[in-house]
Amino acid sequence: MREDEEDGSVLDHEGVLRARLASMAGKARHPDLSLVRFVADPGVLGDDEIEDEDEDRVPAGDRESAALRRAALLVAALDVTDRCMDDLRFLEFEDGVPDPDYVEETFVYERFPERCRAAYDEAFFRKVLVTVIKVANDLADPAGGAASCIAEEIIRQAIGQDAMGICEEAGLGRPWLDPDEYLQEDADFELLYRKQMDGMENDPAAQAGFGIMVPAVEDWFTPFNGERLVHPYAETESSVPEVHDLLLRLGPGDDPREVLTPGVVDAAAPVGSFAPGSGVVALARAAAVPDDALWVADDDDRERSFAALVSAAVADNGSGWLYWEPHDGADTVRTEPVVMLTPHRHFPVGDDEPWVDTAIGGGRMLAIPLRFVVSYRPDPEVRKQWEQAYDRLG
Repeated sequence: MREDEEDGSVLDHEGVLRARLASMAGKARHPDLSLVRFVADPGVLGDDEIEDEDEDRVPAGDRESAALRRAALLVAALDVTDRCMDDLRFLEFEDGVPDPDYVEETFVYERFPERCRAAYDEAFFRKVLVTVIKVANDLADPAGGAASCIAEEIIRQAIGQDAMGICEEAGLGRPWLDPDEYLQEDADFELLYRKQMDGMENDPAAQAGFGIMVPAVEDWFTPFNGERLVHPYAETESSVPEVHDLLLRLGPGDDPREVLTPGVVDAAAPVGSFAPGSGVVALARAAAVPDDALWVADDDDRERSFAALVSAAVADNGSGWLYWEPHDGADTVRTEPVVMLTPHRHFPVGDDEPWVDTAIGGGRMLAIPLRFVVSYRPDPEVRKQWEQAYDRLG
């Protein structure tokens, strides 16, 4: 028992908070906020698999408490809205830069990645406020969808965490399922909080290779895709240059295993052009000196050059060093270790062109058009070192 419990102050606080939750109990209507997710003990739902639409399985004695826990999400969202409004009311900005004496206590500084604070100007604070309002509305919308951008994911996590605190303050205890389990599609945005990610936002090819997304601050308000809606006040166009990866041509419903079949990508039809895709690739090819091991792309003799690449890749199972331009406007080429490289004659989506299926540094597979490849040097040590490092991690 807490010391202030004797005068009833704790009980009064819980009562006031529960009354506030009750006033919101019918307003948290997002389709992902099924009541079964807000019981304290999932055992009351029975032993069968729990489906989102199984709200009738929540026992009568648990329904009120579950509804109050669900309402905590909306109450938390409204509290965050008030807080962001107050931050903008009382925080002074000079040339867009927040007053350092007061900014530490703001929602933005507490909940957004610390390593990016230099970018949190007045415009950013305003965009966060508008986005918080949009997220709160989504939680109350029966047709609400998933988060539309990075900023919404960060705000959803903060609201979920605050909601769990509200549940405990109200004496309700936490629901059995953490809000991130249904408010987030994945946890990739949490990489933004790691100091090791500094600079990664400027390397979209490395992100693609590792299968992660670490966008710059200006892209946190960019919609994930054409079907997601970000509030128009906050929405920004993507500043991320497109990686030279032909897999980006595939639609969301396309399975690469079905589209990129050997009978299509390795068909005997003549190899298409792989003339340099940019000036920097042309210059790098001209400067490269082929030898017995180094393959250099030669569009003037496509069939011979492609056949030589196939032979080089087979020699060491595609282990070696790839010299290529990673993305649009890179204005540079770089050499990277590949643990697998397989040349193919055709890509069946969009313009037909030769390409290499490759894993850079052991990460996600990229379908790199030969237009942006300068050279390839086989090296069995690349795969060997990667396997040794992988074994150490395992």
